[in-house]
Amino acid sequence: MILVIGEALIDLIENRYQPGSFNAIVGGANANVALALARRDVPHRFLGRISNDRFGKIIRERLETNGVNLDLTISAPELTTLAVVSIDSHGIPAYAFYVNGTADWAWTPDELPTDVQLENLHATAIQFGCLTMAMEPGNKVIEAWGKSHFEQNSVTISHDINMRPALGFDPTTERLRVERVNSFSHLIKASDEDIEWLYGLDAGADLDAIVRGWIGDTGRVVLVTRGASGTSIYRGDRRIDVGSRKINVVDTVGAGDTFCANLLGQLSDIDALGTDAFDRLDNLTDDALAEFVRIAGVAASITCERAGCEPPTLADLNAVLNA
Repeated sequence: MILVIGEALIDLIENRYQPGSFNAIVGGANANVALALARRDVPHRFLGRISNDRFGKIIRERLETNGVNLDLTISAPELTTLAVVSIDSHGIPAYAFYVNGTADWAWTPDELPTDVQLENLHATAIQFGCLTMAMEPGNKVIEAWGKSHFEQNSVTISHDINMRPALGFDPTTERLRVERVNSFSHLIKASDEDIEWLYGLDAGADLDAIVRGWIGDTGRVVLVTRGASGTSIYRGDRRIDVGSRKINVVDTVGAGDTFCANLLGQLSDIDALGTDAFDRLDNLTDDALAEFVRIAGVAASITCERAGCEPPTLADLNAVLNA
């Protein structure tokens, strides 16, 4: 079972054909990962703090009707987080956020599963990232919790960096935070744009060296998505480039979340998640991992062909792969 912890918010998405007109769509990177796992029929739980307000009810309905398991979700008194999303002519989203005092960031230690609870749930992985690991005060609570499980070597920790510069974060502060969370993660996913913003790079400059610094002498696996150019896998001193499927992009909302879910789903299928996580990853050949990444990229590309975050079902994915 994969435990996804993090934000479930409302994206107010501007209609590109009717400027000033917005649709309320359920979003949040971690909720999107849970949705993609559910559609792929991967055993999972979503642990979020979902508001009791009207937007919160919309979030619950959307997730429940798509098969997302909300057994662990907190019913929160705070208001729902809002993200205003504008889509440009190339389908690329730009974000503005309303986040002060909202439900997603008010985590307390007693809201997180204990070691015994995780064991009873047969949890093999914890997935988190994006705003959940950036927004105070709850991020520090989840950091301490996640780090303790890394030190116990009890589950695979998967971190999707997924930066949101529109919130006005300081790159230096964020870089230190990301490196701290990376230090207790087994799997790390980032876009090339995430890394370039964090480190102030020109496109591609020294990116390989930075990623190898994250890995150090561990069995950590880092995945760098590069849009239409595909994904680079980093493990040890090796870089393996995997191409992408050529498509007509509608928008990219939820593409990275779909990628994470489908990669984790495949790893779960072969029992590559769980205790002794580095050993399990080391047992994967480069070719096997590259194929998993290719398939996860195809799943993400299907999402890009649809408006909003609409991940494929396993049947949808297989139909494209078989074609």
